Amino acid sequence: MIYALECLNYVPFIYEYTTVIINLLYKVCETKDIDNNAMKSFAIDTNNDILIGKINYKMFACKNYCPHRAARLSKSQLKPGENRIACYMHGFEYNVFTGKLESIPNKWINQSEGWKKSGELVLYDVIEKEDGSVFVKLP
Repeated sequence: MIYALECLNYVPFIYEYTTVIINLLYKVCETKDIDNNAMKSFAIDTNNDILIGKINYKMFACKNYCPHRAARLSKSQLKPGENRIACYMHGFEYNVFTGKLESIPNKWINQSEGWKKSGELVLYDVIEKEDGSVFVKLP
């Protein structure tokens, strides 16, 4: 009977797991390395090919792949007046500061919804230091 009481009063340990997300800062280039209304690609490591650009003197960074069909955005065209990048493969246009798809060319209007489906650009925080160093924060 004592054993039974001990079992009834037994409280198992509850372990709490805390997930810690660490954002890593990577020095990518110097501010002077990116001309205004231009962009360059950088390989951070084997998993992170990023695009850094400057539109109207404001820096942006994103994955170097189009969310529509994974074309390399470094081959694409910036549209500074609209804060967009137009993918060279199909012409889908994304806002480089919000990541949103903003335009699909009319020639693709009759394609299936599945074919036209696209995610958003994967954006990264850009940090410009006073010494001219440019860092990108990756998750």
